[in-house]
Amino acid sequence: MVARLLAEERPAFRIDADAITHEVLDRPGVARRIAARFPGTRRRGGGIDRRKLAARVFGGRSRRALDDLEAIMHPPIRETLKRAIARSRSPLVLVEAALLQENGADGLCDAVVYVAAPARVRRARALSRHGWTEREHRAREAGQWPLRRKRARADIVVDNGGPVERTRRSVRAALRRIDRLRKG
Repeated sequence: MVARLLAEERPAFRIDADAITHEVLDRPGVARRIAARFPGTRRRGGGIDRRKLAARVFGGRSRRALDDLEAIMHPPIRETLKRAIARSRSPLVLVEAALLQENGADGLCDAVVYVAAPARVRRARALSRHGWTEREHRAREAGQWPLRRKRARADIVVDNGGPVERTRRSVRAALRRIDRLRKG
């Protein structure tokens, strides 16, 4: 919702990191590396079965599988984001990425906006949007940096936990702050 509200307020070139992640996952070289590290995750057509991969990465108690997957995926995702940002001709580029900081791609941005919402709101949205179970949602959140850390490293915080109008006001304030940051 925050990206939509930003776009309503100001024209921006929007980059969806989830779409980039899916594209990178479908690259033959990346799929080969993932299949080698996570046997049984390859589909017949050669791509990766995302459900099987998620079960392997988020199903255990060890963080090693996630670290291994990120070591394979993060560099090409970051490079693709970098190229997409460079190609943009828009004065405002919006990168939607839950793992922006974990990936190291926050260094590509002039400002990092943290979108804050209470746990119950995040959970409801994730279950609805992705069709995850409660357990899958918890595992994915546990695989990310603590929210406190993300928020502390962000330049701007947008409140997205309540009524749309409150979020809209927070987005407008964020845009004013971005303008001040860009002016230096």
